[in-house]
Amino acid sequence: MDIESIRRTFEQLFKNAQRSVPEVRSWDKVYQFSVEGLGDFYVQIKDGTISVVEGKHPNPIATLSATSDVLDKIVSGQLDAMKAFLAGQLRITGNVIDTLNLKKLIDAGLGRSTGY
Repeated sequence: MDIESIRRTFEQLFKNAQRSVPEVRSWDKVYQFSVEGLGDFYVQIKDGTISVVEGKHPNPIATLSATSDVLDKIVSGQLDAMKAFLAGQLRITGNVIDTLNLKKLIDAGLGRSTGY
């Protein structure tokens, strides 16, 4: 997994999620990631688009930390983000509650139910 594959994955998840969660197009959110073995990048959702940018954002909603293996499993649907968080495989600092929106986007992008 590299930054380019993460970018493609999040773009596809966002595209797919818009069908069942159309409100994602109106979000203005930034999620920082610190991924062991990959480095720092952030996912910005704004103006109906999603972008993945290398580096650190000055004011993210939350920072999510994990290994690249755990992140890969979450975005591919092999591991539920909530289960990873509860198991200590995914650490979140900042607005933990708002990261449920990111989970909603990933779940919808994977074709899963987002009702929680």
